[in-house]
Amino acid sequence: MAAAPLSPARGSTAYRVDLDGLRGYAIALVVIFHVFVGRVSGGVDVFLLLSGYFFLGSQLRYALRPNPSLNPWWPLWRTIRRLVPALALVVVTVVLLVLGFAPELMSTELSRQVTASMLYYQNWELIAQNADYAAASQDTSPLQHLWSMSVQGQFYLVAILMGTAVAFAVSKLNADPKRTKRVAIGVLAAITVCSFAWASRFGLVGTGENYYSTFSRAWELSLGALLAFVPAEWQLPQSTAWLTALTGVGLITATGFIIPTSLAFPGPLALFPLIGAALVVLSGNSNAVSTVLSSGPMTWLGSIAYPLYLWHWPLLILVTVIGGFKTPPAWLGGAVIALSMALAHVTHTFVEDPLRQHRPRPKATDTPVADARASLRTLPGGLRAAGGALAAALFVVALAVQPYWDHRVDSAEKPLDPATYPGAMALRGAAVPAVEPAPNPNLIAGVFPPIGEEGCMVFLPEDADAMPGPDCVYGDVNAQTTVVLVGGSHIEPFVIPLDQLGKEHHFKVASFVRQECPLVVGGPDDPANEIVSPVCAEWGENALAEIQALNPAMIVSTSTRPAGHAGEGIASADYVPEAYARLWERLAELNVPFVGLRDNPWMFNPDGAPMDPNLCIVAGYTERDCSMPADVVYAPEDPAAFFLDGSAAQWEIDTEPWYCIDGICPPQIGNVYIYRDQNHISNAYAATLAPLLWEQLGPIFGELSLLDEPPAAPAPAADA
Repeated sequence: MAAAPLSPARGSTAYRVDLDGLRGYAIALVVIFHVFVGRVSGGVDVFLLLSGYFFLGSQLRYALRPNPSLNPWWPLWRTIRRLVPALALVVVTVVLLVLGFAPELMSTELSRQVTASMLYYQNWELIAQNADYAAASQDTSPLQHLWSMSVQGQFYLVAILMGTAVAFAVSKLNADPKRTKRVAIGVLAAITVCSFAWASRFGLVGTGENYYSTFSRAWELSLGALLAFVPAEWQLPQSTAWLTALTGVGLITATGFIIPTSLAFPGPLALFPLIGAALVVLSGNSNAVSTVLSSGPMTWLGSIAYPLYLWHWPLLILVTVIGGFKTPPAWLGGAVIALSMALAHVTHTFVEDPLRQHRPRPKATDTPVADARASLRTLPGGLRAAGGALAAALFVVALAVQPYWDHRVDSAEKPLDPATYPGAMALRGAAVPAVEPAPNPNLIAGVFPPIGEEGCMVFLPEDADAMPGPDCVYGDVNAQTTVVLVGGSHIEPFVIPLDQLGKEHHFKVASFVRQECPLVVGGPDDPANEIVSPVCAEWGENALAEIQALNPAMIVSTSTRPAGHAGEGIASADYVPEAYARLWERLAELNVPFVGLRDNPWMFNPDGAPMDPNLCIVAGYTERDCSMPADVVYAPEDPAAFFLDGSAAQWEIDTEPWYCIDGICPPQIGNVYIYRDQNHISNAYAATLAPLLWEQLGPIFGELSLLDEPPAAPAPAADA
């Protein structure tokens, strides 16, 4: 996305200044659609094609020249100098603005995105975070847009290695340059075909992972590189070049209006803007459209395209969050565009352009290191060195963000003093001192239950036969009595109080927890299991077989949920899915006792939108503002109590009083924040639930004859 050096030449074989103008036009579409339309425009796809055209094309042309340098460091260093200083400046500035004006945006996920952005793997980090590309809103990452810079950076590295290999073959192995060029073109064609096929495997609409994937995006860059090697005689007729170029610009312009979803990219529909870009490229630069694209305003826009892309998105997100808008209004969008362009111009003038390497790539006989040392004795050279040192410092600061944030999160994991932070015990009359609640609501989302942290949780991508290891046991690991904790992530925090209770009352806790996967039976063909994925449904049967082999004294899981698919939830009274009832019937047939825990609240705004009460507090709202009426998510009576009434060794525990007081579900009770996020309870609050949980479990243990008094201490030895 960074603009290549401009040249005043204009002939049909000269540097394509008009393509810099096309780059500027594409970035304008990206910004306008982000700000005013709220979806992608296809401009990023054009960026990637032009990056392939300029960068890989230049790498291969250099490699085929006489006496090329075989040191890959020089093109890499040139690329670093061109891209990293502006990136480091923007990323560090964004982090400072977030911490100062929108702290609710700061999170473990964002800190990891900072590192990923600086090291050019942001696209894969977003895939790992299951972050589908989203329109600007209060819930969108201010660094989301840097996925494309990572794809570009990864491609640049491959292009440098490919160019070095070609140079080695020609200069050291005496390979024929023309034949080597044909081989390189063949490799690019193979990459283009294979990558396009991979990107199109879902049809016209793909997935978030497909959108970000380097393998899915590679064809856009390699196609651009192929265009750089199209012979002049294959270009479109000059007599109609203005029309074909205009058609190309029209296709690029129309893309954002006719393709409504970002998930269409980079699949077959991405051909729409890329064919448009290819038409502009193949029409040459001696036509009326090329003249417009080569004009001063367009090439200026192209020159600031890279910093404009960097600045516009985080500014849009920040003003949206600070202003409390669901989506930015038009007047605010206009202000963001104006400010972004001003910052982009300043960044290009004082950071990007001065620090980039302007001299040609050295040949094998050149002495660039000695020349660079000599330049330090000049004022311009000294200023460049100082600017480079500052850019390096910003780079280091950016890489320090994640360790800094992880350290703060680790501090939030420390146990709380129950005298000061009684949590749920305040519901039993414990004194609540007048102190700030804990843990820090800005950090709590990064503190996960031990099951997931210790590798004992089965995550979404894993197969249906993936099970927790034999060491995934809590409580009294030497006890004979086994309690199995099973279900999705909402049961996961209960390992904390059960671990404590197991050690006190001598039972062990085996965990069978899978992300977004309550235990169901009947397999994926059972219509009752439509609330879970097919893999989850298959996993349920496999897990139940493993659980039976443990001969458990009881199974503990959640018993209700809001409407919606597993992993999702809408503002609705809780209910018992048919799949849950089917499980309980099977367990009754197997004579396996079951204890159900009514699900905790999923927090929502008055308009039904999901609300993270911690971020609500961090944003400066009152606890009342960040609370929710209990009847939004709770039915008047516990719906699971009808099924789990104590018969067939199946019991229900109504947990609603643990989270809601007098019909209101607050963000904290007893100075302890209840939630880790919008719908999971925090470790800290779960720990305070142990006495309340035992109030309900103790009688059930007694009814099942599971109470095991600790062995008496051995008598002291008699005196000799």
